[in-house]
Formats: sequence, structure tokens, C-alpha cells
Amino acid sequence: MTDQLGSLSYPWYESVEGDNLEQGDFIDHCRIFIPIYTLAHLAGEATEIENNAQFFDVVIMNQTCDLQTKVPVPYVVVCPRWPYNWVLDMYPNFGNKGPFEETRKGKNYRFCMLNQCDLPGLSCEMQIVDLAKVFIIPYDVMKQFAQSKGKRIRLRSPYTEKLAQAFGYYYMRVASRTDIDEYDIIHPDKASKKRGH
Repeated sequence: MTDQLGSLSYPWYESVEGDNLEQGDFIDHCRIFIPIYTLAHLAGEATEIENNAQFFDVVIMNQTCDLQTKVPVPYVVVCPRWPYNWVLDMYPNFGNKGPFEETRKGKNYRFCMLNQCDLPGLSCEMQIVDLAKVFIIPYDVMKQFAQSKGKRIRLRSPYTEKLAQAFGYYYMRVASRTDIDEYDIIHPDKASKKRGH
């Protein structure tokens, strides 16, 4: 009962339209141009770069304040997102309870799980955001593209902060070469190390 009340008090999404951009905006069928680099390009021996154009459903990752200042950021940062059933086709282990729960609880750091949307005319199933894939789109182009979409989904607070935290944590993780030893009790000076450490 408590979970149901919490869900009603803090809805995940709202419907928006126009060219106003915020963190957590869903942009569907967004065309992304992925450059195809060669060693000649990196060495400066070739100037023309081919690209592979692909379509993705994306979510905007920039902070809203950076998108709405008098001098906004030149590029909008987005990550692709997929319906949960699509992810099952790409990563079948998501169908197991363990990997599903790890992602739901934010312990699978590459992916961020977002709830299903039940807004009239904008419904979608649970979404999985791939934080390892990051694209940039010119700000003015994204505003025009958002305007052309009509009504679209926007993630609401505090779930935008959840997404931003997951994004930040994925890229700021630190792998310590030597961690602090694990102890049997909370007073290391009075305890011995656990066996195997």
C-alpha cells in the first residue's frame, strides 16, 4: 500500500510539447550520425569522414540549468534507451531475477531502469538506459527536433536526479588497487581480519 501511495504522490512522467529542453526528456526516433574513423583520419591524412546514420530513442542527460541559460551548451548529451522486452532480446540474462533486480536497484552500473509510462497517448513499457553509449547533438538542432515531435514524455523529479546520479556514478567509479581489509566487527583495532584476507 505504501508503494502505491508513493507512486501516486510522485508520478514518474509528465506530458510536454514545444522546443523547451530539460534533463530527462524522451526524444523518440532520433537520428544519430556515428563517424567511421580510420587510421588515416587520425593521422590527418584524410579529411572526409563517412558516417553511419542510426535511429535511437534517447533521453537527454544535460542538467536543465545548462540547457536553459542565456548562453546554453552547444551540444545536447543523450543516451539511448530501449523497452525492456527489446533488452531481453539483446541480453537474455536480463530475464533472470538476479540481473533484473541488480538493474532495478541501480547495482548494474551500465544500465539505468526507468519505470513504465501510463500517460494517455504516450504509454511505453519499462525503459533501460544504456549509460555506456553517449551521443551529442547540436543544441539548435535538438530544439527543432523536439518541437517537431508534438507531445512527448518528460521524466520528473526525483527520477531525473536518479538518472543523473546513475550517469555520474558510471563514469566516476574508482577501482582501488588495494582496498581496506574486511573485519569481523566494526572496531578494527579489537578484531582480527576475516579468514582469506
